[in-house]
Amino acid sequence: MEQIGGISIYIPGEAEEIITTLEANGHEAYLVGGCVRDALMGRTPKDYDICTSALPQQVILLFDKTIPTGVNHGTVTVMLRNLPFEVTTFRTDADYTDHRHPDTVLFSGSLLQDLERRDFTINAMAFHPVKGIIDPFDGLDDLRKKLIRTVGEPLKRFREDALRMLRAVRFKARFGFSVHKVVLDAIKELAGTIRFVSRERILSEINGILLSPFPEEMSVIFQTGLSEYIFPACEAGIPSLYTLKLLPEKLQVRWAALLREVGITGKEVIKTFCEGMKMSNTLSKDILTLSGLLAETLPYTGYSVRKAVCEVGISLFNDALTIYETTCVSGIDFNAVRQLLDDITLRQQCIHLADLAVNGTELIGEGYLAGKELGDLLDALFICVLQKPELNRKDILMEFARQMVTKTT
Repeated sequence: MEQIGGISIYIPGEAEEIITTLEANGHEAYLVGGCVRDALMGRTPKDYDICTSALPQQVILLFDKTIPTGVNHGTVTVMLRNLPFEVTTFRTDADYTDHRHPDTVLFSGSLLQDLERRDFTINAMAFHPVKGIIDPFDGLDDLRKKLIRTVGEPLKRFREDALRMLRAVRFKARFGFSVHKVVLDAIKELAGTIRFVSRERILSEINGILLSPFPEEMSVIFQTGLSEYIFPACEAGIPSLYTLKLLPEKLQVRWAALLREVGITGKEVIKTFCEGMKMSNTLSKDILTLSGLLAETLPYTGYSVRKAVCEVGISLFNDALTIYETTCVSGIDFNAVRQLLDDITLRQQCIHLADLAVNGTELIGEGYLAGKELGDLLDALFICVLQKPELNRKDILMEFARQMVTKTT
């Protein structure tokens, strides 16, 4: 445990053992990047990355179990007591001609060179159990100031890797930090280079922003002009997205609310957008369902609520109701709608054809013929029950069936 400015940095025994082993064999080794940043902020790191002067093959020889995760880029995963630790050789990058990846990766013997190629100062710190914090770019001071700055010239950093522009927004949304004006200006100037980044990577960053503690910082994407290349169907200007923070941390909910807020509406437009962003089929389907509900007047009668739940399910209907409530739509008694929704579960009301008190087999047993007419009969009985749940009794439905067949023959 190391004390830095009153904050304790915990190093797992396994990570310290890897550093000790590397050093005992003549190499340098340090914890680096996000784990150092998070520990200094009093957060528990999700993983612990180690950088070293050792080459990948040297790392592999020193440990019993390793995985060649990205040997060409200098990364080997060391497994110690079933825990994974990424160990990466000090690197210095060459030119980035595609605005995303270095043309070549050059191994370096210098920790400083490895840190100076990183994106933001708060991610360019290293830690050693004896030497303490190595912070050549004042990342610790930026942590204290809650400020996001690039390592070196922002235009250079973003020309190297355009995804870093979205990463700046994500860190702002995750930590509630400010982005330095020079960094914002650079994003505005280079916003168009985001088109060189794959939609999958863009989606991953936006998902991270939406699920962050400060999802309303998504507005920075619109303030900087990044939105022109990410939300091409949007003509909303700079939207106010403060309501996103009030919604549950569910991706489909925040996406549906975001698209509604920025004016991306209509089934085909939303479907095309989701496909263009390379969203999963499940996420796209849920967003389309929620957007469809939000595009109409919210069901508020017992029958309309049960019918909607039948079509979309309780979970998505409840999500749509939450979005409606959060965006302050007036003229709806939300408590009454929630009571109707609760009744479905508490009273085990019939909301699916399979929940009917009679089924096709039982009707055939009473002499009704299988086929389309039987299906139509079941549908008619189901509609009756959706309107009045108390009618879902076998004796009542059998009597209805007899009267329906009598009247139609």
